[in-house]
Amino acid sequence: MEKKKIAFVVQRYGKEITGGSESHCRSVVERLADLFEIRVLTTCAKDYWTWCNAYPAGEDRVNGIPVLRFPNRKTRDIASFNDFSTYIFHHTHTREEELHWLEEQGPYCPDMIDFIEKEKNAFDLFFFFTYLYYPAYHGIKMAGERSLIQPTAHDEPAILLQIYREMFRAVRGIAFNTPTEETFLRGLFPLDDKHTDCIGAGVDIPAIQAEERPDAGPYILYGGRITTGKGCAELIDFFLRFREEEGNGPVELVLIGNREMELPDHPALKCLGFVSEAEKKQLLLSSLFVVIPSPHESLSLLLLEAFSCRKSVLVNGRCQVLKDHCLQSNGGLFYENYEEFKECLRFLVNEKARREAMGDKGYHYAAAHYSWEKVKGKYRHLIRKMMAG
Repeated sequence: MEKKKIAFVVQRYGKEITGGSESHCRSVVERLADLFEIRVLTTCAKDYWTWCNAYPAGEDRVNGIPVLRFPNRKTRDIASFNDFSTYIFHHTHTREEELHWLEEQGPYCPDMIDFIEKEKNAFDLFFFFTYLYYPAYHGIKMAGERSLIQPTAHDEPAILLQIYREMFRAVRGIAFNTPTEETFLRGLFPLDDKHTDCIGAGVDIPAIQAEERPDAGPYILYGGRITTGKGCAELIDFFLRFREEEGNGPVELVLIGNREMELPDHPALKCLGFVSEAEKKQLLLSSLFVVIPSPHESLSLLLLEAFSCRKSVLVNGRCQVLKDHCLQSNGGLFYENYEEFKECLRFLVNEKARREAMGDKGYHYAAAHYSWEKVKGKYRHLIRKMMAG
């Protein structure tokens, strides 16, 4: 039987691109490649600040998956874009201004949209990852009944723009990351006529845990973009205050991922930059626990990866998704200010048996809801349901 054809549409795509929705998209593509004939439509950008063309335009392959890259027709000046965003979010404006804001948001790749319009009938489905960017809005308007989105949405000013009401009206199917995201989006948009499922993301759940490195000193781990927007500045401030109050004990904070902000020069901070998946796994296994300071997440792959390694987590309680993960799993603690951070950190550092018991609960939670076997089955069911009409 001939495999159905799916075009996955995402703003950036590559092994060295570690953004949340981009990494999520690539993991789904590679897991579904045995079920469907897949082609990725993306841009030539590596960084999301400027959208500068870094990859050659045209055909490419990433881990055996065919990828078609389209050039971006303009770069983004983030300072002027942020000023324009402030105006759009806080002043009365027109729909035309919203569309101009979306073009400035980028990545501005009209050739991709032209391709979707011309080749719409060559694919059974167009699967868009994340709602925010130019390719999703314009691509969904072109794909119409053949469009499915994993919106990775959370409470932020952009989601309230009129153009996204139009986009969610036009899309045919939605794959939610969490029940929290589903409740949030159903409160904003009429979605009863859509094909939907709460799918999330998959993680590998090992039956037998690998051994930790015996030479590792005590540290807590953060992984992802190292930027103020992900809560890293607050995390570092809180952590160094804790160290000072506790007499500069041995616990360190290790950060992995692309650094997009200046870091204090302090011996308790270690920034390792980009690491391989194998190195990340070992760092997870050797850590005391994982900290996730972001105030805005629609799922958090890092949390699921921590749970899969039987590690407890400490998360920003101002993010409802992260807080709900902790409450539903009993696998982590959450904070909303420094005093709560300090008490949680002290508990997780000093209470080894209880910390490990929380990690075990997180492991069983991830295995029950986010194993690749379960998640892949949900994707297959939703996609086939859409293709059946």
